[in-house]
Amino acid sequence: MVANRVSTNTDFSGPHRPASDGTSDGAPLGAFGRYELVKLLAVGGMAEVFLARSKAGGIDRACVIKRILPRFSTNREFVSMFIDEARITIGLDHENIVRLFDFGQVDGAYYMALEYVDGVDLVDVLRARKARGEAVPPAAAAYVAREVLRGLEHAHALRDHRGRPMGIVHRDVSPQNILISWTGAVKVSDFGIADARNRLTSTMHGQVKGKFSYMSPEQASAKPLDGRSDVWAVGVVLWEMLVGGRLFSADGPVETMARVMEAPIPAASEKRDGVPAELDRVVLQALDRRLNKRWAGAAAMAAGLDRFLATHPFGKAEMADLLASLELDKVTTETRQRGGGGGPGNDVATVALPADLELRRLAIELKKERNLWTLVDIGKRHGELGDAGAARAHVRAAAAIFAHRGMLVPAICALHALRELDAAAALEADLRELASLRVHDRGALVALIERWHAREQFDAVRDLEPQGLGADVTAEGTLISHPAPLFGRVTTSDFVRLGMLAVVERHGEGEVLVAEGEQGSALYAIGRGRVLVSARPTEDGSTPARTDRVYVAALAEGDFFGEFSLLTRRPRSATVEAQTDVVLLRLDRDGLDGLLLGDASFREPLVEFYKERVCELLLAKNALMAALTPEARRRLLDAAQVHRYRDEESIVKEGEKAGDVFFIMSGEVEVLRDVDGFPVFLDKLRDGQFFGEMAALQGGTRTASVRAIGDVELLGIAGDAMAKVLGQAPEVLALFEQAMNERASETVKRLEETARIFTGV
Repeated sequence: MVANRVSTNTDFSGPHRPASDGTSDGAPLGAFGRYELVKLLAVGGMAEVFLARSKAGGIDRACVIKRILPRFSTNREFVSMFIDEARITIGLDHENIVRLFDFGQVDGAYYMALEYVDGVDLVDVLRARKARGEAVPPAAAAYVAREVLRGLEHAHALRDHRGRPMGIVHRDVSPQNILISWTGAVKVSDFGIADARNRLTSTMHGQVKGKFSYMSPEQASAKPLDGRSDVWAVGVVLWEMLVGGRLFSADGPVETMARVMEAPIPAASEKRDGVPAELDRVVLQALDRRLNKRWAGAAAMAAGLDRFLATHPFGKAEMADLLASLELDKVTTETRQRGGGGGPGNDVATVALPADLELRRLAIELKKERNLWTLVDIGKRHGELGDAGAARAHVRAAAAIFAHRGMLVPAICALHALRELDAAAALEADLRELASLRVHDRGALVALIERWHAREQFDAVRDLEPQGLGADVTAEGTLISHPAPLFGRVTTSDFVRLGMLAVVERHGEGEVLVAEGEQGSALYAIGRGRVLVSARPTEDGSTPARTDRVYVAALAEGDFFGEFSLLTRRPRSATVEAQTDVVLLRLDRDGLDGLLLGDASFREPLVEFYKERVCELLLAKNALMAALTPEARRRLLDAAQVHRYRDEESIVKEGEKAGDVFFIMSGEVEVLRDVDGFPVFLDKLRDGQFFGEMAALQGGTRTASVRAIGDVELLGIAGDAMAKVLGQAPEVLALFEQAMNERASETVKRLEETARIFTGV
């Protein structure tokens, strides 16, 4: 069963959408950032859901990826709402809530990574019972509802890092969003339209979200909501489990909402024999349209069900037996991923618990969370207890596995945890060993683990993921990432120098790491945790439209930020805030410049990083370049070179044979035309603009000269490469031709104006 189904079914009958071996648009499955997409499970109006494998945290586990469909990923408002949702729900950590443990974007596609629940949803149970002409047994129904309420109470009571109530309301509690594992655990999923007081985006006034049949009257009326709205929805679900039919469903949304607002609500016992009077009272109080008469909250209703269950015992074991009796593996479709790859918390290894209470807690957390950073924390705790050998073994094992899997930033940050124990020379030697693992050779990894006396720690990780490090090399291959930006491409010597140059920082949840508008002089990479990137929205691209912020990205381990300001020397274009406690690797401009000047071998990897991280962003912001597909822009970047010029240095000269089209990365240039031996100023261009396209695309000579104003960095794109790309995009070529014609007309006007000034004509 997947942890998050995209579904709009309103009946307890009809098949689910079958699973697929490709994406919704027919593309093959495979690597997706820190994940491997294994199977398409469902497609909805806004997202597609995949069974996936994760190496987030460095240890393989099964998970579910909910990926926003491409047409929505380009909508800034939708993306901001998506990130806002994830920002809120990632703080929910309860056994009765499907856990969201990661979110972000890969090549422009935004996603959430959720806990994998091996089982079914409540719709499956209701359908199977209905096929037999039966409802859900009262004790089972009470158990499911009570577990749902416990999860909702956790969400309703959640506070932010400053202790302020978040005011979360699910708003979409329904059978589709109630998952039941084969072991009988019940979990609430999909807080996708959850409401919270501190979210940056909000539902428009009068807009209603949710499934009409399960909306509370106040939600259907678009009124302010609190946890009692979710209590109503649980009441509807409980009524339907007890009766085996729908309560408010009608032929259309208008009729359904009318029933929600006004239709009489019969007791469940009036529709189905055998419903206890105690449950009737619980359900009818949940479905009281008068808010002050309804259960005061999820905890109060759960307590009412506890009293019933005290005399009608029912728990996980009984729920598992009920699922087994329904033979749901025969009723449901291929979307059920039974067996293999169980989610976090499944028993996969026996961990010997140490005497120290903190080490005991961390050992349990390692098994539950499957994160190499927990191994680092165990090492740090051993260091605090005076056991330097155990500290080194745990930290080095984590760093080695990180590096072997291409997670070089976490690897370097992890090793820095030993700086208090070891001299700089030891760290330098360890970094050199990590550099040797970038080829992803399993034999090299095992050999290093033996040299570092960390076999016990390595074996513990192997036990946690038998399908990864514990299997053969081929099974792990899909988890090996492409070369990490910058660190994955430099020489071994420069890798060590970068690792020694780096400053590792730790910041708390909610801390502002980079502020929009401030001058930036450092590049950051995330070793651990997650950050959110937001910016003040603008109407014309320069002036803030209002004071609130819009989320533009969510970044996690291995991601970089700050490179735009570092490399262009412009103020920070966005604010970066820690979503969790984070570990950052910081590289200062002076240190990078020193490496660049001191060793020519470092230049090429830095330029490649520059092209990947900055050039693509600037090209995408240009009105004409943005009309090209991302693939087309990447082809241009592959054929591009970065050029640097000093103040007043000549870049192109009038009359010379055309070559590159130049795109200004940082700085300013002036455009001049020779008139009777005198240079005439035509224009001044700055970052984000380009020049030289007329001669390069038309194959002629330069019609003007260009020289630098101060220090300038340019991206030179070969004219034939530009012509080839534009030849495959005639609509974009037409835009370029229009821009060239406009520039030519503007040049004529400038020359005529100059002539009038000097001749008086």
